[in-house]
Amino acid sequence: MAHPDPRAVNSRIAHLPSVRRAVRAELEERAARVQAVVAAHTATGALAASLKVVTDRVDSTVSIADPAVLAINYGHHAPDGTWVEGIHAIEAGIT
Repeated sequence: MAHPDPRAVNSRIAHLPSVRRAVRAELEERAARVQAVVAAHTATGALAASLKVVTDRVDSTVSIADPAVLAINYGHHAPDGTWVEGIHAIEAGIT
């Protein structure tokens, strides 16, 4: 009995047009949720400007490159010591 190489099978499946369309559709849905949360946070516009959506042949990513993304997303203490709740944009793309 033949035993196909799992990597070859995975690659073949990943490159199927229907699979690529499904991955792209999922990314677009997730990216839209992240973009909606980020767009609502308009203190300087830097966060929204750093948001990038990249779709390659089989993979897709949504990234936020703003240096303050962790503090903005998860929350931080303001200079006066009060807690500023995060916007949780990353989680919007995961759920």
